Amino acid sequence: MPDRRIGVAEVAAILALVAAIVAIFLAIDARDQGSSDEQVSKQVRQETQRQINQIRSSVDQQAGSAGQRAKEAENEAARTQESTSELSSQVSKLQGEVNSLHSQQNQMRDTLQSQSEAIADIRRTLREQG
Repeated sequence: MPDRRIGVAEVAAILALVAAIVAIFLAIDARDQGSSDEQVSKQVRQETQRQINQIRSSVDQQAGSAGQRAKEAENEAARTQESTSELSSQVSKLQGEVNSLHSQQNQMRDTLQSQSEAIADIRRTLREQG
């Protein structure tokens, strides 16, 4: 069974339901105590408003926390992009150096080959003279 996280909207709905249930119990309790309808309504409104304020506060905290995590993720992505660009630049520079070293190596081979041929010519000339 896959993991399922409860969303902010679902939490808010559950809290609103709890607030409504509490308000109903308050209304029933107030009626049982012989309070007037106006008092019952006032108590229900106050309790409902208190619950709504708590829900808003909770949702605002969660949204703020999610926003902060998103900013941190964006900053990390920017740092990673910067590091990737730097590494790419370094790789390009190293590739250029490797190409230069290959070129120098080929020149050295050519020079050694030419010197080897010149030495062979000198030896041949010396043998023919001697």
